[in-house]
Amino acid sequence: MTMKIEQVISGKKEEESVNFDGLSVPAAALKKLFKEGYENLRVYKDNKTFSLWGKTCSACFSLEHLQERAKSK
Repeated sequence: MTMKIEQVISGKKEEESVNFDGLSVPAAALKKLFKEGYENLRVYKDNKTFSLWGKTCSACFSLEHLQERAKSK
């Protein structure tokens, strides 16, 4: 199922997490990606990956990568 990142992070603080069927992603990482132009998100729970895309960008991230991304400034 495709989700809008803007809706997923709405009302979330930087230190909070967003739960996708048991996969916890830091809101800070999703907010950074949204600022970079990513608008949509699809979760692949079986291999713990996330597909993100916008008008000019697309990428696939692992859960670990998103967690690390939240820690970087």
